[in-house]
Amino acid sequence: MSASYSKGFGITSTTYNVPDEGYPPIYYPGTAEPEAAAPLDLAAGASLNAIDLTLYRVETLKISGRVLLPDGAPDPDAWLSILPGRSAVYLPLSMRRQSIRKDGSFEFKGLMPGGYELVADSHSADGEPIKARVFLQLVRNLEDVAIVLSPGIELDGRIAVENQTTDSVSNLLKLLTVSLRPSSDSQIVFSATGGVQADGSFKIRKVGPGDYTLQIGGLPPDYYVRSAYAGRADVVELGLSVFAQPPGSMDIVISPRGGRVEGTIVDNDGAPVPGVQVVLIPEQRLRDREDFYKIAQAPNGAFSMRGVRPGNYKLFAWPATLTPAYMDPDFIRDYENRAESVRVDPESRIVVQARVLPALQR
Repeated sequence: MSASYSKGFGITSTTYNVPDEGYPPIYYPGTAEPEAAAPLDLAAGASLNAIDLTLYRVETLKISGRVLLPDGAPDPDAWLSILPGRSAVYLPLSMRRQSIRKDGSFEFKGLMPGGYELVADSHSADGEPIKARVFLQLVRNLEDVAIVLSPGIELDGRIAVENQTTDSVSNLLKLLTVSLRPSSDSQIVFSATGGVQADGSFKIRKVGPGDYTLQIGGLPPDYYVRSAYAGRADVVELGLSVFAQPPGSMDIVISPRGGRVEGTIVDNDGAPVPGVQVVLIPEQRLRDREDFYKIAQAPNGAFSMRGVRPGNYKLFAWPATLTPAYMDPDFIRDYENRAESVRVDPESRIVVQARVLPALQR
């Protein structure tokens, strides 16, 4: 539950702590920090009363500057968005987005101190998308911030299959695609995909500045991405950051030695529970990477997951009546000690019998 002050039409977000007119959002029971907000649990037929929140006016800061084309000329056709920090939640209607003045200038007022990401997007004279992003740490008013638009760049690379030659897997490689999935909600325009040739080579064109995670489409069931590097950067675990220059050719290795996790979800009496959602969640340091999760349905209580990347996991199973927020650390924390620990090795087959997790009362 939160309260915020805003003027005009639109959806007010509780995610972005960008106040209007000096009034930052307040979250129940009275904190300005979203992560410190307390949950409200509403039982069937119950009522919650006296949820009082007070907004306080605080001193705010501003950011001003100009949006420029690569030749230094202003771009009055550009649009500019502001997000706190490196956002990873896609809420386009809640982004503070404004058009640029004719001289290319802009100004955001009413900002709290902290980190922000400014993202500008426009089109070149030939209709190609151009974009820019700037990260700022706001501790005082910032003026004369230059945001220079640039076209997307081209990335290339090669995919190899572990312990196999290209000749023996050329048909497989031709069925694959390489995608860079935006990690930030500000990069949707530049999400790009490239096809893979018989020799494993690929090109991805028009990749805009941003942070990305790697996805390989078309992998057979037991395959997983064993490694991927752009230069010395580990793209699998750390993702890929793209700025004005290409990060270097990407070397990707896929492996047919993915593990299997399968089994049955039962109730307290040992009977299979139908309609369960089973989620395999990676170790703590990788839990902000959605592509490391595995999800399966167990319509009759039985489930199977293939192509699991070797590593340590925990297996959770929730009834069909519950929609689990399995990437929310606060939600998972309440279930952590009830999960099944799973160690997956290359080509391993893990059989698990796990109990369905009840909806917890807070």
